[in-house]
Amino acid sequence: MNFFKGLTWDHPRGYKPLQAWAQLDDLVNVQWDIQKLEGFESHPIDELAEKYDLLIVDNPGIGEAVEKNCLLPLESFLSLEQLDFLKKNSIGNSYESYRYGGQHWAIPIDAASQVCALAGDIAKTPPITWDDVILLSKKSNQRIVLSLGGPHALLTFYSICLSFGDLLFKDNRLIIKQEIAIHALSIMQNIYQQQDKSLIDLNPIGLLDAMAKGKIDICPAIFGYINYADPSHSLPITFCDIPHVGQSILRGSILGGTGLALSSRCTPTPELIQHIMGYVSESVQKNLVVDNGGQPANIAAWRDECTNKQTGNFLSSTFNTVSSAYVRPKYQGYIHRQDAGSKVIREGLKLGSHPEVIFAKIEQVFSL
Repeated sequence: MNFFKGLTWDHPRGYKPLQAWAQLDDLVNVQWDIQKLEGFESHPIDELAEKYDLLIVDNPGIGEAVEKNCLLPLESFLSLEQLDFLKKNSIGNSYESYRYGGQHWAIPIDAASQVCALAGDIAKTPPITWDDVILLSKKSNQRIVLSLGGPHALLTFYSICLSFGDLLFKDNRLIIKQEIAIHALSIMQNIYQQQDKSLIDLNPIGLLDAMAKGKIDICPAIFGYINYADPSHSLPITFCDIPHVGQSILRGSILGGTGLALSSRCTPTPELIQHIMGYVSESVQKNLVVDNGGQPANIAAWRDECTNKQTGNFLSSTFNTVSSAYVRPKYQGYIHRQDAGSKVIREGLKLGSHPEVIFAKIEQVFSL
């Protein structure tokens, strides 16, 4: 039996379902190693691709991986029928988010976007608009926070701009209108002024951990994690569609999730391909994946009544937002600019800088 090595990320959502499927399916021998999220950022993708056959990737990093010849295009080992299955059965833009240079480079196995997270009694009356969030923040005694750590300050900014109906990029150029950017940054400043400043550097997992401990009531735009919605938790988190600025059809949100890519060192066998496609099948995504704390990419799982009952309606309650989430650019160098732009926003919020000044610095980052 052929042996394959895979690398995934250090969260139960990222490794438990993959390991469970590898143990259950005896067609092929797959070993999944685990690495902290920071490790994926600090280790160049080409170094990881030299050591592993299977890599769990996110969509913004695809461009760099392809330009470094690290991955195999799906078109080189999947049939037209299999590609069509992925296109039709992956929620929202998950499948297209891994397209680069006219080919697809990862199989969507996990779908996510920014959504609204709530804890306690506030979940009964979630904020509908960003104005609602601002009003609640003024009454909340620092219990409403923005997700601002790592790249998330910029992604929150993106989401609010999108909810105004603005465009973010054209041909990889940042084209956000200044008036929209200033309005979005003003919304962020109004909320940040009322929040616990010590939480500014936390990633979504850190914020959701704090929420699960009863320290936070609302995070209006945060990448959803199905694990925290488990009704059996002592304080389950409720997730719902992200706020908008007046038109519910414009729910600005950024697509996340992960895909399964084959490194250029891998020689995929028919058994490996069957193993991978089995993982994204409706039955495995609805059952094994969710049972093991995974977040499915197959749209049937998001619509399934039993799966939703099991997860506190996490999937159905965020379906509209995830289905329409925006796909970020994937060009080589984008991630560096994303991190730098997010740092600009965090520093601007801390200093109370004028939104026009903050946006000018963001534009400078993306013009380099």
